[in-house]
Amino acid sequence: MAEDLLSYQETEELLERIIINKKLYQAESKTGPKFVVFSHPTGHEFLKSRYQREIALLEATGMGLPAIEDLEKLMVERNLKDPDDDKKIEELREKISAQSRLLQLSKLEGRRKPIKETIAGLEQQILEIKNKGDSLFNISADRKADEESVLYLAWVSTCTIDEEKYWPSFDDFEAEEDIIFRNSVLDGFLSFNQGTGVSQLRYLARHNLWRIRYAAALKLGGSLFNRELNDLTPDQLGLLFWSNYYQSIYEMLPDDQPDEEIISEDEELDAYMESYFKRRDAERNEGKVKRRGGSKSKLSAWDRGEEVIVTAAHPEYMNMAYSEKRIDTSESVSDVEVVAPNSRRARNRAKARQNR
Repeated sequence: MAEDLLSYQETEELLERIIINKKLYQAESKTGPKFVVFSHPTGHEFLKSRYQREIALLEATGMGLPAIEDLEKLMVERNLKDPDDDKKIEELREKISAQSRLLQLSKLEGRRKPIKETIAGLEQQILEIKNKGDSLFNISADRKADEESVLYLAWVSTCTIDEEKYWPSFDDFEAEEDIIFRNSVLDGFLSFNQGTGVSQLRYLARHNLWRIRYAAALKLGGSLFNRELNDLTPDQLGLLFWSNYYQSIYEMLPDDQPDEEIISEDEELDAYMESYFKRRDAERNEGKVKRRGGSKSKLSAWDRGEEVIVTAAHPEYMNMAYSEKRIDTSESVSDVEVVAPNSRRARNRAKARQNR
């Protein structure tokens, strides 16, 4: 659980990092530690990084570097890659899914531990399959273009403590002579850019430090982050998603709401909510069947050939076929024929009246 991994101070720091989209990072250099500040790129900066990638891809292709697709074919031809690798990865993922469901049902830690180890082993097998021949991909035009894009994002996201670009231009970043420093910054950015794990985001979403702000924003309409809604970071969007998820749980009826112990356990809560929604769907479908059955019973006499009068209030009145049955009325008017307005009999009679 995230609660076991984060102290109060760590929780506060993580929440602050997500809210203001800033992370203080200590990088290594030839002269000793240096501090930089990372912030998640804006949408416009991501657009520029894609532009950098396309330019780099054109240059790499012009230099004769092959595409990844060509390298994959070459790897298969030279038996460097098994053509069934994709099928193996799919099978491994299915096994992981089955183990994950088993993990949700297991409550005792003694039983959960070997399941977790099995999942970790399966994930490692997938990683090994994906990494086969990975070094060969490094000479591809696509990989060179991706590297240029990542370098651009690292440059645009790295600032001083005064929120100025650490390197005035992208060219200055690429020309950095202290390779130790630049690589350390790049490693730190890649870790930062991966975002916060789901378990930690869920932990923050139900933590009082955040829930007070979230509840206040819901009531007062204030802003929770330092960015506009259309440019929120993945962590900010994730925190909002899980906040809404837990808010809906806290607003459930007392008889339906899970215990606090279940709410604090991600896997147990997911299993509980899955069961809850299945039960609700079953009740909803049962209600639909009953309503349809009631509607059917009103027309069952018609289907059995009994005498039935369908008034204009009936939803199928305009579309129902005419009846050839004769109905005896209490006013001594016999042989009354029921004809629906849109039936063939009604249209034929209308034509006959027009031809008279």
